[in-house]
Amino acid sequence: MVARRTVVSAHELRRWFAVLGVFAVLAAIPVVLDVWPVRAAAVDVAALRERMITSTDQPHSGYAQSTGLLGLPALPNLSEVTALASGTTEMRSWYAAADRWRVDVLGPGTERDIYQTPGAQYIWDFGDNHLTGIEGDQPIRLPRASDLTPPELVRRVLGLAAGDRVEPLAAKRVAGVAAAGLRLVPGSADTTVAHVDMWADPDTGLPLQAEVTARGGTRPVFVTRFLEVHFTAPDPAVLVPPVRNPEIGFHVTEAPDILGLINRRRPVALPADLGGHARREGVPGLTAAAAYGTGLTSFVVTALPRRIGGQAYQRVAAFGTAVEVPAGAAALIATGLLTVLVVQTGERTYLAAGFVQPVVLQRAAADLARTVP
Repeated sequence: MVARRTVVSAHELRRWFAVLGVFAVLAAIPVVLDVWPVRAAAVDVAALRERMITSTDQPHSGYAQSTGLLGLPALPNLSEVTALASGTTEMRSWYAAADRWRVDVLGPGTERDIYQTPGAQYIWDFGDNHLTGIEGDQPIRLPRASDLTPPELVRRVLGLAAGDRVEPLAAKRVAGVAAAGLRLVPGSADTTVAHVDMWADPDTGLPLQAEVTARGGTRPVFVTRFLEVHFTAPDPAVLVPPVRNPEIGFHVTEAPDILGLINRRRPVALPADLGGHARREGVPGLTAAAAYGTGLTSFVVTALPRRIGGQAYQRVAAFGTAVEVPAGAAALIATGLLTVLVVQTGERTYLAAGFVQPVVLQRAAADLARTVP
């Protein structure tokens, strides 16, 4: 027997079709916005570049996401750093001024918050229920998630590449904002970066998205962008770190970074020149790490303690390729964008990394093996 449709069932069916139609329209809105032609305020690229650099005065808050496709292996004591370049990082940020901000790094069941106050910096680990106070300046330190928010990353890149060419780029809708764009094109062939595309609010210059493409690549290998952004000052209460109390762990440190530990345990003087690139002016009292080169052709070299150095060499040698050096051994990983090198010579181990062509670090490896005891 064939069931007959009743008037009630037909009415309910039409109602559900109407509901599904509404959901289909709502679901299509983000897609339409993404493909709809975007018109941002016309801004000269030189003026836009300057607005991006000077956007440190613009308060804001939002939700940001960075994605790296570099595929770096986890290195001992540096796994958090390599994860930033090889995975997705979710961040909630609040920014009132250069000395008053907060960035929360969110993960499955985890949260790690960085608070910058006028007097100190604090790191709150929600999972460990522990607060760390960092006193004094940190002139050199390892990269961290807060460096990957669009405003911070863009300002750092533009600061490094002050002499490189910029070109106009089509406007793009980012977090609901019609953002003006520019492309930074490095002038040196020694860098692995083909170009960096950046978009910002045309009025305030606040960077909203950045995409880094490697030489020979057709798509970005690193992207950071706001998914949600507000151009208003955050509630001051949000920028106050957790109050110290007996229920949470707390300690204060002046050297939270592995670089400080390395320098104290095994001081070493690095050469004035490596791979044809001069060492930049260093930090007084810090000899275990140094930056070489200029702009996006810069690379950093760090002397590692014996145990960490041995583990780092084994990891890089396992995933990378051997580099011939006058003495000792060296191995290199080239991701297309970031190049990582480890050199072992005598009792010394050196780690070098930068957005430079492998040949640059190969020359640096030879110099380290030849000139450093």
